[in-house]
Order: sequence, then structure tokens, then C-alpha cells
Amino acid sequence: MTQSDTFSDLPKPRKLKAVTVPPGMGGVLNLAAAIGPALDGSGPAIVPIPTGPPAVVDQILAALKPDQPEFPIESNEIAIVCATSGSTGAPRGVLLTQDALIKSAAAFGNRFGTDNRWVISMPAHRIAGIMVLVRSWLNGSPFEIDPSVGGARPFEAAAFAATTMRAKRLSNADGRALMVSLVPTQIARLLDAGKVGLETLQTYDLILSGAAATPQPLLKRLRDEGVNVAVSYGMSETCGGCVFDGQPIDGVSISIGTQDDVEPGRISISGPVIASGYRLRPDLDSLSFIDQRLVTQDVGKLDSHGLLHVLGRLDDVVIVGGVNVALSAIESIIRHHPMISDVAIIDIADELWGSLPVAYVVTRSHDQNTDELEQEIRQVVSNQIGRAATPRRIRFVNQLPMLDSGKIDRISLRLQAATDITEGRMTHPGSVN
Repeated sequence: MTQSDTFSDLPKPRKLKAVTVPPGMGGVLNLAAAIGPALDGSGPAIVPIPTGPPAVVDQILAALKPDQPEFPIESNEIAIVCATSGSTGAPRGVLLTQDALIKSAAAFGNRFGTDNRWVISMPAHRIAGIMVLVRSWLNGSPFEIDPSVGGARPFEAAAFAATTMRAKRLSNADGRALMVSLVPTQIARLLDAGKVGLETLQTYDLILSGAAATPQPLLKRLRDEGVNVAVSYGMSETCGGCVFDGQPIDGVSISIGTQDDVEPGRISISGPVIASGYRLRPDLDSLSFIDQRLVTQDVGKLDSHGLLHVLGRLDDVVIVGGVNVALSAIESIIRHHPMISDVAIIDIADELWGSLPVAYVVTRSHDQNTDELEQEIRQVVSNQIGRAATPRRIRFVNQLPMLDSGKIDRISLRLQAATDITEGRMTHPGSVN
């Protein structure tokens, strides 16, 4: 046997194909058709790619390099490479194997059942949308598609209610449980729509709230109204949700980077749902995947019942005049105000203080007296966290810029803050102390 014969017996690298996912029903169906062959091995591994904005698409293609044989796939076991920007804004490709995706879907089924019908309103190329399609493939679960999916049109209560009612009629006929994944902003918009929005939420057998932190006042209101909602925690690197209402799914283990896992610390996750690494980024692998565990950028704690409570992110702690301030903690306090529907806290550089918190606030009523509300915001933050955490500049806006994943677009907000401060559109109460 020659050396060339030996090499010819080696398995060829699996092809990695870009799958375009335009907004709307066509994009979902296009991806659904590719996911089955990717999972059962009869087709290539896939990279779901949105159609815009063009600069974002170009960045994803440049970083993940699908359809380029000179950059072979890391393993033939990989089925899907999910593009994610994480907290940096730079695209990364999360390597998800057939085994991880299928075991995630199976563990979800063990928790919530498999005889389901889904309504898809989350972008299909993101991990939440991908996992709905994976569960659909594994369990034969049918799905209905909301016309807003992928940004095809604005998410509106009336249109979503119509999609829900259509899906509910089908579920009444075949007995399947009706489920949906939503981000907190979508849920809040439905509640703000009044009776039609609330009744739509009450129609579902299960609503998963994830992608961004679910404010406790919103969660309490949903449960007081009889809405069956489960708070999901996870990320692309864990095949989406792997912890629901603080409890990990089967096979997943959570640990906190402190002694006895009792004090707040860095969350790490292990189990069969963990990604294999990042596409063409071994440098990132060595930082995030350690001893078969995913070391996250999130901070949390485990309570006396072993339930996980996510408290914020390591990268949202800034130093204000020598004091460590968690921006997510400021957001959490302000969201509890009954006149505020949403808030985002960023920080700006300051020569004297190092960093200063800046607040963008959305009120429930445009007639709200913002002067009084500003004072209340600063007072409650100062009382509960400390004066260093008090937002130094506040701007009231109609809505916050959002990524298609449902997270706040903080990069856009930072750019906006620079303009707002320069043009004098933000209040400035004076010194920190």
C-alpha cells in the first residue's frame, strides 16, 4: 500500500454551506429544509446567514468562510455553525455538533413534552429560531410563522394574535400543546396592547422568555395573569436555552466560580449541549472552553434549592471614581419603576471619574413628567446601590435600538450617546458626589 492510498482512505472534510435566511416565511422554510440533512448527515453542515445589513453579512462570511474548501470544517460531526456577535460585536461562528443539537432538543422534550406546535417569531438564523426547527425535525412538530419573523415587518400585537389564533385552531384539532419563544420586549409590547395582547399570551401552553433578561415586574405580571412563562437562560454555545426557571435541563451542570458555589461568581456550564468551539478561532476556544466546560461572561449565584440566578455580566462592571458599578444592576432597579417600560444603561469615559453611567429610558406614557421621574430614578439608584451608580445623564426615548436577537444594541447606543451629549440632548445633574 502506498502513502497516497493511505491518505485516500481518510474521510473527506464535510462541506460547510451558507444557507441564506431572508426575512419572512421563505427564509424560515429555506433553513428548515437544510437543517434535516445537516442533522442526519445526508447533507452538508450549514451556516445560516441573514440577508442584511450588507456590512454584517460581509463580516459573517469573512469570519466563518463557508463554501471555501481551503478552510475545511473543524470536525465532520459539526452540523450547524451559528453566527453570534456575543458582547463584542465581532462575529463568531459557534460550532454545534449533531449530537449536541439533538441532545438539547431531546432534553427540552423531556422537560416540556414533545407533542407540540410552535409559533416562530424569533429570527430563524439565531439560535432560538434554529432550535425550534431542530425540535420540529426531531419530534415532527409542526409550526406556524408570524409575518414579523426576521424583521419582515414590525412585530405587532394584532398580527401576532392572528397567527396565534390560527395555530390554536390547529392545536385544538390535533391536541398539540402550543408554544412560542419570545424576547421580553415582544412580551411587553403585547401587554401594552391591552386585552388582545394579554389574551394572546394566555392562549399558549408555554412561552419561553429569553435572549435578554426578563424584568421581575414583567414576570410577576405575567404569572399573576395566568400566563405560563418559563425564563430561559442559555446562548449559542449551549444550543440555546439550557436552564429554565433556574433549573438546568437533563445532563447540564452549572457551577459558580467561588468556593462551594454559594457566592456570586462566574457561571460555567458543562454537559452534552456544549459547543465544540469557535469556527477558525482556537485563540477564543482556549479562553471559553476549559476542561470540557463553557466558561461564560455571566455572573450568577445558586440558591439553597440549587436554582441558578443570573445577576449580570462580567463585562458590564465599570469603575466610577474607584467604585465598581454593575450596569445591569442599575437597569434592574430602574425597570421596577411602574412608569418605566424599558431602560438601557451604558457608560461613557470621563477624565475625572473614569466612567459614568448613562441612562436611556422608555416611559409607559408620553405625558409622564420626566423632571420628576429623573429625580426619582437618581434617588432610588443612589439609595439602593450607591451614589457612584447614579446615572449622570438621562435621555427619554420612544424606544431602544434592538438587535434581531432581541438584545439591546449597545454599540448603537454608545454612538448615539456621543452625539446626544455633544448636541446637549441629555440632562446632566452635576458632580457624582
